[in-house]
Parts: sequence; structure tokens; C-alpha cells
Amino acid sequence: MSDYQDRTAITSGASLVINALIGAAKLTIGVYLLSGWFIINAVYYLILCGARGQALHKYAVAKTIEDPKQRYDMEFVVYRRSGTFLCLLGISYLLVSLRMYLVGDALIYKGLIIYLIATVAFLKLGFAIYGTLANRHLKGPIVSSLKLISFADAMVSIVVTQYTLLIMENSPAAIESSALFGMGCSVVFVLAGVCMLLRRKKNLSPDDTKQVQI
Repeated sequence: MSDYQDRTAITSGASLVINALIGAAKLTIGVYLLSGWFIINAVYYLILCGARGQALHKYAVAKTIEDPKQRYDMEFVVYRRSGTFLCLLGISYLLVSLRMYLVGDALIYKGLIIYLIATVAFLKLGFAIYGTLANRHLKGPIVSSLKLISFADAMVSIVVTQYTLLIMENSPAAIESSALFGMGCSVVFVLAGVCMLLRRKKNLSPDDTKQVQI
């Protein structure tokens, strides 16, 4: 736990388990009820799990590679692959937001669960921002990928929080405004993923690779 990169991986692992459970539950409900809303939501969470899972698996593999340049080359492949996953995340959440805007499909939360959702969302966003700012010097390819995926997850939680709070206030534009916010976040995810795919790998010596930053 004293190593920042290991802490990032452990936190992402916990999030992976939670997202997997949510995705499986929504997919089961969607198939049972023949609900497009639940199925599309499930696809988003399962893509999120795939993105985190492949990065965490390769992180464990990377720790066994002693040669810094070889490790960097392998991590950069994961970085590019994570860019593809981020694009898929953006597209899947765009579909969720479009269905929410055009059809009006959405879940209505009530009671204490609203405050729980809001608390979790702001904690996710807070940790994502803190991890990015406080540890700028530790930006290996895989860790950078995990941070971007966590940031995307946090932003989606903020969209859900906005929606639940507006519903609590009986806002007539709760669904439409939250859907538009979700669409905006989706575009940002896709653009971030494209930037990851277009980023060029640096030609580094083994010594320089130890300090590599992306």
C-alpha cells in the first residue's frame, strides 16, 4: 500500500468487482424484463469491467518484467487498447443518454439512496482528481489508463447524481438535462480515447524508461 501505483491498481480492482456485479444484475433484469434500458446500461458496465480487467491483468504481468524498455513497450500496448475501450465506453454511454433523452427511460431513486449515490459519486470524482494532481510524476502507461477509466466512471456517477437530485426537487427537466450532460461526457470519453490511440510511443533507452511519463 506504500506504492502509489499498487494502490491505484487495488482501488481499480475493487471498482472492477462492483461494476461487474452491477453489470451482471442489470443484464439479468434487462433480459428478464426485455428492457432495452437495462440491457444498454449493462453493456456500459461490462465494457467498463473489460477495460479495467485487461489493464489490471497486464499490470500484474508488467511487474514481473525486469527490463524497463520491454515493460514500457508492453504497457504502451495496453495504453492504446485502453483508448479503444474508452471510445467504446463513450459510445455505449451515448446510447444510454440518447435513449434517456428520446424515450425517457430512467430509474427513479428515492429516500436515502439518493444521498448514498451522491456521496459515492463525489468521492469517486474527488479520488480521480486527487490521483491526477497529486501524483503527476507517476504516470506509467497502465496507471495512466486506470486513472482515465476511473475518471470516466466518476463522471458518469456525477451524471446519475445530478439526475437523482433533480428528481428529488421534482424538476420537470430532470431527464432531458441529465441526458444532455451524459451526451457531453460521452463525447469527452470518445475524444480522450482517440487521443490515447493517436499518441506515439517514445523511443527510450532502458534507463530513461524508468522515468517515463505519458
